Amino acid sequence: MSEPSRWEDPAGAAVRASDDERDHVAALLGDALGAGRLTVEEHSERLEAVYAARTRGELAPITADLPAPAPGARLATPADLDPVRALFSKVRRSGQWPVPPHTVARAGFGAVVIDLRQAVFTRREVVIEADSFFGKVEIVVPDDARVYDMGTALFGKRSQIGGRQDKDADGGESDGPVVRITGRSVFGHVRVMRDFKYPWRDGR
Repeated sequence: MSEPSRWEDPAGAAVRASDDERDHVAALLGDALGAGRLTVEEHSERLEAVYAARTRGELAPITADLPAPAPGARLATPADLDPVRALFSKVRRSGQWPVPPHTVARAGFGAVVIDLRQAVFTRREVVIEADSFFGKVEIVVPDDARVYDMGTALFGKRSQIGGRQDKDADGGESDGPVVRITGRSVFGHVRVMRDFKYPWRDGR
């Protein structure tokens, strides 16, 4: 931890953890995953513990065996991440990849597929900035994801396909990841899917 003396102190351990503190620990885990210090399974287990933690004392052990960031070191931010671009081409990101807090997907006369079903969420809530210009951006989400499309379209289209399964058994909101989609569709299409279908897989 970057501040072990404060978080492991018996008095401070009982203090309720804030969302910012949980996100800070989640960012440390994301860096550890990227550096190969944690496996995907270990990262997933610890990340679940982070967002289940109620106090600072519960957060402290999660990164106790990880090195603290070097003085002056900076955790990755959205500005450090390269956009997923498809220009007159097709690009797919899938598998067990760590989803950053902010992902940029841009398709120009091409197609981008962002598959989140097996992805490792480094935050409970993520933002995908999907821009399509005479192109297609397809986002495949887990069944329990809560999706909020806040983007715009100009002579374009935005749609969601597949039955909504983001409710629990009692009809309340699920505890799955929250995916907020922004960006613009200009003479293009931004599509969210929950089914195992890829309508553009073979160029259709």
